[in-house]
Amino acid sequence: MALEREPGTPERAQHLSTALAVRSALDADFRSALQQWHEQAKVRLTQAGTDATGNQISGGTFNAPVQQGRDFSNVSFNPSPPPPASPSTD
Repeated sequence: MALEREPGTPERAQHLSTALAVRSALDADFRSALQQWHEQAKVRLTQAGTDATGNQISGGTFNAPVQQGRDFSNVSFNPSPPPPASPSTD
């Protein structure tokens, strides 16, 4: 958590690395899980360097602009207010 608060701190990264190495040396299950996590992280980093983009929106009604894609900059929206709720016909 300390490294997450200050990601640019080499000392904190070294402390985390040491703690993970010690725990891995003492706990085979942890070592296996850490190796699996590391492999998955490498795959995600490799994919992040590609031009692949995946977008998904679900589970609701959207009354404002939704932009999907990759690498946007200098984008602004001036949405209009949502439409009024329909009166009940009960």
